[in-house]
Amino acid sequence: MNLWLYKSLKQNPPACAGGVTSLPLVTLGILLLALPFSLSPELFQLGYFDQTLIGEGQLWRLISGHLSHTSTSHLGWDTLAFALAAGYLERHSKRLLLLSLLGGLITVNGLLLSPWSGVGSYAGLSGILFAPLFISLLIFARKQPSLNGWLPMLICMGKVIWEQFSGQALLSQSPWPPYPAAHLAGILGGISIVAFSLMLKTGNSIRTALFPQPSEV
Repeated sequence: MNLWLYKSLKQNPPACAGGVTSLPLVTLGILLLALPFSLSPELFQLGYFDQTLIGEGQLWRLISGHLSHTSTSHLGWDTLAFALAAGYLERHSKRLLLLSLLGGLITVNGLLLSPWSGVGSYAGLSGILFAPLFISLLIFARKQPSLNGWLPMLICMGKVIWEQFSGQALLSQSPWPPYPAAHLAGILGGISIVAFSLMLKTGNSIRTALFPQPSEV
């Protein structure tokens, strides 16, 4: 799945899709912010998502919790997946990337703050990154002239389903128990942004990015 995104990331999207040929600065900025919150024990303690502390007023954890990681393996796999998915999407539409991240934050945080979440603490990009990942895979699939373009999406969905039933993370290793439900919440955030963008007609650039023609590969 990452290989398909990597190959597509190197291709410049059409100008009408809102793409840019410069570096994906939003993606790089988020990745840089994740480093200190993940590599510094002091900043990790200050940043990870804690439902009780957020209830006491430490609202920054609603954002910093997604930048904090519990191990180098956790950090490495999350940042790799985020770089490919968010970088690909940013080169098509920076606005769509920002909307997807907002959607992911709302749905994942909403789940974590709900009484049925079953967890009090959480850390990592893996939840919210599924919002831009879902949209990136949707764009990639629609750009392909054959049904093979949907294979990365099927692999991604298969991974998420397997993690839900197994209760295990497929790649990254973390001393904290995995929480696959956050991945589903991230996907829901991506789906919501696609739906709202189409219903509210938020702009031709977003619609063009979401529904490219196969010839735009």
